[in-house]
Amino acid sequence: MSEYRRSISLAVAVVSLAGVALVPSMIAGGAQASAASTASGSAATAAGGCSPGARTLSPHGSRLYPETGNGGYRSVHTDVHMVYDAAANRFLPGNHVTLTDRATQCLTSFSLDFERSSANSGAGPDMTVSAVTVDGRPARFGFAQPTYPGDPNGPGDPSPLAHEASQTDPVGGPHHNPLPPACTPELRGSQSPDALNGTQCPANKLVITPSAPIPDGAPFTVSVSYTGRPGVHNDGDGSTEGWFRAPGGSFVTTEPVGTEDWMPLNDYPTAKPTYDFYDTVAAGKTALANGQLVSAVRHDSDAEFPGGSVTYHWRSGAPVASYLVEDSVGNYALSSRRASDGLTYYEAQDRSIPAAKRAANLAIMNKQQDITDFEAAYNGPFPFASDGVVVGAPAASFEEEMQTMITFAGGSIDTDTLYHENMHQWWGDNVTEGGYAMTFYKEGMATLAEYMYAARKAEDKAGGPWTAAGRSAFRATLVSQFNSLYRQGSGFWSVAPSNPEPVGLFSGSSTYSRPAAAYIALWHILGTSRFTGVLRSVQRRYGGGSITEPEWEAAFERALPDNSNRCHAEMSRFFTEWFDTAYPAGGAAKPGITGPGLAGPGFSC
Repeated sequence: MSEYRRSISLAVAVVSLAGVALVPSMIAGGAQASAASTASGSAATAAGGCSPGARTLSPHGSRLYPETGNGGYRSVHTDVHMVYDAAANRFLPGNHVTLTDRATQCLTSFSLDFERSSANSGAGPDMTVSAVTVDGRPARFGFAQPTYPGDPNGPGDPSPLAHEASQTDPVGGPHHNPLPPACTPELRGSQSPDALNGTQCPANKLVITPSAPIPDGAPFTVSVSYTGRPGVHNDGDGSTEGWFRAPGGSFVTTEPVGTEDWMPLNDYPTAKPTYDFYDTVAAGKTALANGQLVSAVRHDSDAEFPGGSVTYHWRSGAPVASYLVEDSVGNYALSSRRASDGLTYYEAQDRSIPAAKRAANLAIMNKQQDITDFEAAYNGPFPFASDGVVVGAPAASFEEEMQTMITFAGGSIDTDTLYHENMHQWWGDNVTEGGYAMTFYKEGMATLAEYMYAARKAEDKAGGPWTAAGRSAFRATLVSQFNSLYRQGSGFWSVAPSNPEPVGLFSGSSTYSRPAAAYIALWHILGTSRFTGVLRSVQRRYGGGSITEPEWEAAFERALPDNSNRCHAEMSRFFTEWFDTAYPAGGAAKPGITGPGLAGPGFSC
C-alpha cells in the first residue's frame, strides 16, 4: 500500500440477526493452522472433545484489528459466485461464496468475518445472509460481537468490558477498562483516535453451527448466500477501504480488513486460500479479479439482466491473502498481452477517465514489465503467472498491491508508486506478513523499491548499470537517501515499527521509511550478493505463505559472513534498535548501528 491515505467516512456497524439468536464472540487462537478455543469447559466437552473454533487469529493484547481471523480450520480454496447489478450496486439472488477449508480440530461451530451492515450513509454495506450450508446441508448461523483475544471466560463472557473497542491496551488507557481491546475502533474521517475508546464492537462475526461436528483434519465446504449492497469499512486511522462505488460499477481496494465488507471470509493476512471468481454482470460490464482470465461467457437476457449478461471466470492458483482479494466490476477497458518475460500483463482503466489522462496513464502502465524485471533481479523470479494494473475513478483512500492486479485510485497512476506496489508482489503478496504488527516488514521493502527507482535513474544518467560510473551513482543515491533519513529529528524515531497503533499503521516513518532505511543498512552490512541471496531464499522458503519477525530477522543473520556469537549478538541488537525500539521524542536517541559507508556508527563485524 502506498503511504498516502485519504479519509472518507466511518462505518458504525449495526447489530442485527440472521437465522439464529446472537452468539457471543469466542476467544483467540495463535495461528491459522493451530488456533483453538480455550473457553471454559462446557463447550469443549459438549461433543466428545469437540469445541467451537476460535474467533480471532490475533495474539492476546493486540490493538491492531484483534477482532479479525478465525481458528479451528485452515483456508484452502474459495469460489466467489458473484451476481452483481452494477447500475444499482447490489448483489442479486444467486450471489454466494463457497469456501473449502480443512479442520484443525474437531469443530462444533466456526466463524467467518462479515461486516454486512453499517451506518455509512450511502456507502454501505447493507447485506443480508439468506442461507448457509456446510457440505451441502443447511447450517444454523448468527452474528456475534468479538471478545478480546485470550478471554478466559470464552465467547460468552457476560461482561460488556470484554467486547470494547480501543486503540490501546488496556482499553482507553489505564483508567477506563483493564482488559485488552476486542476490536479496533472504526473512526470517522478526522475523528480523534480516542473518540470511540470503550464503545461496543459491532457484531461482525458470522458464527456457523453445522448439523454435526466436523472431525479434526476433515475437509469441508461452507456456502454463504447473501444479497444487498456491498460497501466500505472505516479503519482505525479514519480512512476507508473496501467496495467503492464507481461510475457504472465498483472499485475494490481493501487493506487491511475491507474484504469483509463485500464477502464473508477468514479475514486475516495469514489466511491464504486459492481463488476462482465467477462474476456474472450485465453485458457491457467488465469484471477484474486476481490471477488470470479463464473465460468470459455471454448469456441471453433474463429477469435480472434484461440486456443479457456475461460471466467472467478469473482463477488464482496462487494463494491470496485476505486483504489482497480483487474483484472490481464496471466500465473498464481491459487488455492483456503475453510478454517476453513469460508473464501475462493485464491493463485496465475506467472509461470515465478523460482520454488524454488515460493515454498518460497507459504510458506508465506500460513500464510494468520493465519494473518487474528490474525488481526480479534482486528478489528472484516473479512469483505469479500474471501481473497487472487497474486505474479506477473513485477517490479511494490509497493505492494498493492487490495480488496480480494493482489498484490505482482517483483516475491516475505514477511511476514511483508503481515501483512500490509492484515490489509488494513479492513482499506482502507472495510472502505475507504474519500479522498486522509486521506491516512494516513489507511496506519497508516496497519503500526501498522507490529508493531503488531513484538510484536507477541516477545510474542511467551516469552511464548505465554496465558502467563503473553508473554503479557508483546507484550506490551513492542509496547512501544519500539513508543519510538523509538517519539525520531526521526525534519524531522520526518515536514509534517502534513493530508496535504501531491503528491510527498510524499506514502513515509515517515507522511503517515506511524507517524500515526501508534499515534495509539499506543491511544491504551495506552484507553486501549485494549476500543481501539479494537473503531476499531470494526467503521467497523460496516462505513463498505462498507468511513470515514472522523472528523468521525474517533470522534469514539475515544466517547470511552474516562472520558467524561468531559476537556478530550474531550485534545483529540482534541492530534489529531491536531499528524495528522494536521507540525512542523518546525531543531527544537525540536513534539506532546506534548503521553500516559501512553510512552515516552513524557502522556494523563492527
